[in-house]
Amino acid sequence: MNTLMLSHFHKDFPFNHDSSWVTPCYAGGTGPYEWHSPGEGNYKNINFGKPSIMDLQHYYRSVPEENFLRAIGAEATTYWLLKHANDFEQEYIGTTSYRRYLLLNNPTSNETKVFLNPSVESSKLLTDDAAAKTAEEILSKHDMIITKQFHMDTTVEQQYLMFELPEYWELFKEGIVRINPSYKKNIDWFTTSKTCHFEAVSISRKDIFKRMMGEYFEVMEYVWKNCSEVFPDKNVKSYACSEPLPWRYPGFLNERFVPFFVHANNLNTFEVPLALLQ
Repeated sequence: MNTLMLSHFHKDFPFNHDSSWVTPCYAGGTGPYEWHSPGEGNYKNINFGKPSIMDLQHYYRSVPEENFLRAIGAEATTYWLLKHANDFEQEYIGTTSYRRYLLLNNPTSNETKVFLNPSVESSKLLTDDAAAKTAEEILSKHDMIITKQFHMDTTVEQQYLMFELPEYWELFKEGIVRINPSYKKNIDWFTTSKTCHFEAVSISRKDIFKRMMGEYFEVMEYVWKNCSEVFPDKNVKSYACSEPLPWRYPGFLNERFVPFFVHANNLNTFEVPLALLQ
């Protein structure tokens, strides 16, 4: 296979551990008893060795490691693949999380999202060799495979601010322009677009993945350096947002950065439905 996809797990969940191109990953804690995998199977601990997401833990030094890893979530696997991309011979790479897949065995379906039973059989259907070959055929003619756009009644920015804290959003937009000033002409996409590729599930050429995720983590470092607190916790104090776990903002921001990157760089994408095991 010329395609590699890493899937982030934080708990045991049905998966096809015989897949030749999708690898299950988890971020094990660094304590003496925290190196256990989410369950039975060939899980890859992306916190073993260097570099790893622990490179960024210093931004969260005020909170326990457990909270840092919870806040980073699937972006721990994304960071690991970014830093180790050149170690792999595959030309096409991408990341996802344990329940989310690109529907490659029916890529021309008009559905935006397809729900499947959470079973090993469903996972096998979505991660077999035929799916990888379909991905490679598509990527020979396109820059990226991504989920279909979701159409909204509000703009991307308005939709985010309906639920999340505005501080991280404003720093996110500032950071985008700081790390790449050429994006200034595209930044109004957030306030004008009413469509978005949510879920941050994609496969692309390796050079595109490295640039996209490299820029995302640069933006996040800007956010962490300038925010009032890195881990807003409703168990500690109240916040004016409906999101029950506002510390999950790194993942929510990545969901918006990926489609912004696609737009700003005018990528030639191929959209497929999101398959969700639920």
